Amino acid sequence: MRKLLVISVLALVAGASIIWLLQQGSGYVLISLGDTSIEMSALVAAALYLVLTGFLLWLLLAIRWLTSAGGIRLWWNSRRSAKQRSKTAQGLLLYADQDWQKASLLLSQSADRSTMPVVNLLFAARAAADSNEPNKARQLLQRLKMTHPKSRLLADKLLAELLILDEKLDEAAAVLESLHRENPSDRGILRLLVDTYFLLGDWQQAQRLLGDIKHYEAISKAAIQLLEQDIYGNLLEEFVADPEFTEQEQQAQLDELWELLPKWLRKESEIIVQYADALVRVNAKDRLQPLLTKALNNHWHPDIVDRLGTVQTAKPEKQLATAEKWLSSHADDGNLLLALGRICRRLDLLGKAKDYLTSALAAEPSPQCYLELAEVLTAMGEHKASAKIYRQGLQASFKTED
Repeated sequence: MRKLLVISVLALVAGASIIWLLQQGSGYVLISLGDTSIEMSALVAAALYLVLTGFLLWLLLAIRWLTSAGGIRLWWNSRRSAKQRSKTAQGLLLYADQDWQKASLLLSQSADRSTMPVVNLLFAARAAADSNEPNKARQLLQRLKMTHPKSRLLADKLLAELLILDEKLDEAAAVLESLHRENPSDRGILRLLVDTYFLLGDWQQAQRLLGDIKHYEAISKAAIQLLEQDIYGNLLEEFVADPEFTEQEQQAQLDELWELLPKWLRKESEIIVQYADALVRVNAKDRLQPLLTKALNNHWHPDIVDRLGTVQTAKPEKQLATAEKWLSSHADDGNLLLALGRICRRLDLLGKAKDYLTSALAAEPSPQCYLELAEVLTAMGEHKASAKIYRQGLQASFKTED
């Protein structure tokens, strides 16, 4: 526009100069075309030439402006962008409406001319996966990485999600582990990776990831606690000591695992039960009684009471004395009475075991209680009474199943 203004000013100056010259000079120009001839003074001819030349230049510049950054080109580009945005919006609406096939097709076809090509291809890939077309989804993600290299991280994260949904967990773990090495602070990668380890049952790898999850706050504090409980609970439940180690070394292995647990988690009843079972597997019976006693003094829990009766401690007499003290506050607790009956049976105190088990049946009948009492009666020589209890136990089992 500035050029156009300068030319216009020059044209006006030239026009004024020509008028002045017309008044000063003489001479003429003759133009003959066939039978037609045009005669004018030289100054008029010069004036016409300059005017026509200026007009032509102005016209050319105007056309250039209309077809470049502004004018027609701007209008055309705006119209095309609006059309592509409309296709992208339509594709996303189809995706939201769960019309996966149409959404994938429309988004992928309009990606090249879209103002948001990365969004187009990501959602096209998701839609293809949701329409059970995993190969097409992978091709779209590969296309995204080829055309937009900076979006490789987004594409690989989505690829990992698709692999998880397709239950190709080992492949998903390999992709995510590579991404995690390159982007250790990426919270999305951390969440996907720990989910993959969880589905694989790879509790050791999941435990190693807990530090990063906490540090980068990949999930909420409440979710971290639930995750820790799941991971450490499964590590204790599946703990198997190295058979080549001595008994002391095996116990040391378990101690190392126990020390990894957060302090708050060591007080959870379910975790204590799993730890007690692990202590039995490494033959650390001398540590069971203090563990169970402390746990029950802090929090009464039926599973811990059950372990009190089933695990064989190094000092069953002390175990019995401790358990009987709880009768004053839990006299009608069927689990405690059953545990006392089992301990008495191990100590060969059959009469006492019979009394406790009979009370347990009255308080809280269970198939285990019937079985224990029947076996105690058999050991005491009361075979008819034992057979009767066996029948009652079977009948109770069938009622429970119904």
